[in-house]
Amino acid sequence: MKKIQIFSVSLGILIAFLLGFGANVLLFNDDSIEVYANDNTETIVIDAGHGGYDVGCIAWDGTQEKDITLDIALSTGELLEEAGYNVVYTRTSDNVSWPEDNKEDLQSRVDIAENANADYYISIHVNSSDYNDGASGYETYVDFNDDEMVEMAESIHEQLGLLNYTLDRGLMDTNEIPLYVVSNNSIPALLLEVGFITDINDFNYMVNNSDDLAQAIANGIMNSIKAEEINEEV
Repeated sequence: MKKIQIFSVSLGILIAFLLGFGANVLLFNDDSIEVYANDNTETIVIDAGHGGYDVGCIAWDGTQEKDITLDIALSTGELLEEAGYNVVYTRTSDNVSWPEDNKEDLQSRVDIAENANADYYISIHVNSSDYNDGASGYETYVDFNDDEMVEMAESIHEQLGLLNYTLDRGLMDTNEIPLYVVSNNSIPALLLEVGFITDINDFNYMVNNSDDLAQAIANGIMNSIKAEEINEEV
């Protein structure tokens, strides 16, 4: 998604810019010239699931989902920022701006993405099982009618698979299993469950290797965006 940005430069700098690269002059006065410049940087919303009053699921040792998701989300966002993407976070700490109401909580997260006119919305969560069934693995919820986001989900799964830390449980269609931040979002969205907090191996990996998970998620996002850009150019 292309965006337009306006900035001011001095006349001397502008002349050098015009000679070297060319530009479209918008306004002129004695002090500065306003220039339009194309900004192709995508805006990606990174949503750390739960937070504040909502702790999410809890491990046997008391570790809370909201802390695991925040750690992975911040690291993922940092990697995307370093790569030049514009990143917006729904939260950057355990202090949340929305009231202690689940629907308002979820809608606030969606509003952040829509107000930012974001290109993608990535929600990071941790799964759990109420049964002693050995459930483990990562899975992603996405609208199967959104081909671009399905491809992004597959790209993320491909990168997570390289870590070889647990099972790939595949993609889930939010048309059959609606999730608020995906189904009620005008921004292309997906929700990733990184692993099961109730599985000892998944839990240990998520806690001790959050940077590896973040790198895999960021790589999956970036690879998908680059592939989409190539397809658009063909």
